[in-house]
Amino acid sequence: MNSKHKEPWQIAAARYCVENSEKGFIQEDLKNYIQSIYSVSDGHFSQFIEEELQLPTGRMYSRTGREGKWIPPLDLVSKVTDYEELKEARESSRKAMYIAVGSLIIATIVGIAQILVQIFCR
Repeated sequence: MNSKHKEPWQIAAARYCVENSEKGFIQEDLKNYIQSIYSVSDGHFSQFIEEELQLPTGRMYSRTGREGKWIPPLDLVSKVTDYEELKEARESSRKAMYIAVGSLIIATIVGIAQILVQIFCR
């Protein structure tokens, strides 16, 4: 994954497939889209096409596109959805950690202040 991109190219490719699933898409448009954003070799792109579109896991026969247009299998849709949910969960976890650390700091300051008040108000 290139550091300037926020997601792996495979997820971007899967997202493109899902977003264009209603009308279908041709392999060349997907390739042009991905290569305009990422530096992906033809071999890696061909592997993505073969493993995710033509022969996804559990398929015995090729899923060639109808009229040259592809429609992604449900597994690919699930991968994009799972990636989004994982991203949201990580962000929520990060925010919860900041809140917890902030709460601990505040509790510590309040505790120290209470001790100091007891010491100096005797």
